[in-house]
Amino acid sequence: MRRIYLLLLLMLTHIAYGQKMEVVYRSKTDSLQNFYLSLLPAGVPKGLLLILPGFATTPSEILKETNLPQLASDSGYAVIIPLLVNYEVVDTLNLVQSRLQTLIPEVIGKYGIPPNRFILGGHSLGGHQALFYAEQAIKMNLPQVVKPNLVFGVDPPLDMKRLWTTFSYNRRINFSKVSVEESTYFMNQMEKLYGGKPAQKPAAYEQYSSFYRDAAEGGNIKYLRHIPVRLYCDPDINWVIENRRGAYEYMNASDLSAAISQLRLLGNQSAELMICLGKGYLPDGRRHPHAFSMLDANEFIVWINASLPKN
Repeated sequence: MRRIYLLLLLMLTHIAYGQKMEVVYRSKTDSLQNFYLSLLPAGVPKGLLLILPGFATTPSEILKETNLPQLASDSGYAVIIPLLVNYEVVDTLNLVQSRLQTLIPEVIGKYGIPPNRFILGGHSLGGHQALFYAEQAIKMNLPQVVKPNLVFGVDPPLDMKRLWTTFSYNRRINFSKVSVEESTYFMNQMEKLYGGKPAQKPAAYEQYSSFYRDAAEGGNIKYLRHIPVRLYCDPDINWVIENRRGAYEYMNASDLSAAISQLRLLGNQSAELMICLGKGYLPDGRRHPHAFSMLDANEFIVWINASLPKN
């Protein structure tokens, strides 16, 4: 039933977008994970844009959250939006990363992507996963693990210890039901993923953070010192105070600003923090500073066109 629903949604989306689109199931008997949506340009692709959705967000939902896939395809890029794991099961095997390692060369070959024209990024958890993949690819430096040329994240959490602290704060103040339920859910997930709380397993939290304040040179972020990086945030502290009773130190923006500062200290002058104050809105029109819509797709295309290597 889920597969039929996805195919129907794809057909409706295809009509709306008028683009060459398809859903590819890499696990032929499983429609809940390890598949991707492709949105292709009219001619030969001039590059690959791979977008990782936020937690439990489907590729089709991404098309509602942002016009970036549409505009990137119109601009000549092949766009791939995968759903790599079944989010009803905790990814203790780190399947997101291993499946990315095989998916990327697969789609590069399938769609004839030219070399050194690969942009990787994502929203929320997907942004963290994108940065982490890039860091590990550069660290491993293996020919079969394709390194991205540009990396971006839209309001991703980066420091897993800080994220735990945020969730713990949300539960302690018990102000927003949505926030408390979300925090409880993810704290349980993190304990399973990392083997315990940060105080019990500090090395695991550092190992799996794409940026870690307590580590020398920011931990894994140091591997991005030679690659253009963009991190987007809508740091609407008044919204956070009103709706969550939060504070700056508990926002993802605290990770993003610290990570960009660390990259600049490491000499990366192509690391940018993009402030999108007031730009985040959900597809139904509600204001939300965590929404993918904060990213200005037109400006983003200008950036990737200018930043990709000139072959």
